[in-house]
Amino acid sequence: MVIDALTETVVSRLLVEGESARSVAFGLAGRLAVESPDMPALSLALPFTLAAGALEEVLGAGDEARRAAHDAWRVAALIGADSLALRVQSRADTIAGLWDAWRHGDEVFRTDTR
Repeated sequence: MVIDALTETVVSRLLVEGESARSVAFGLAGRLAVESPDMPALSLALPFTLAAGALEEVLGAGDEARRAAHDAWRVAALIGADSLALRVQSRADTIAGLWDAWRHGDEVFRTDTR
């Protein structure tokens, strides 16, 4: 998937569908782990960062947009930390490795799968 399509998906699911950024990240990671398993894990943070920036810049006046942007910023940071943790632990720092870590023991992403 191109980054624009991923970013649009994030914005839509956060703002229109009202999902949490964690559940969006979990779902996207699962899909990307199948479609592009060797993609760097950190790549997943970029659409959340771009979405957060767009929400703040374009729609930032509204409370709902502001909350969605903050949620996206937090999740982008968590994805970055998890990506770094994979590398430090000498695990594959790919999207497939991130998805595997989230499904098997991650307390932040695994528990919020609505």
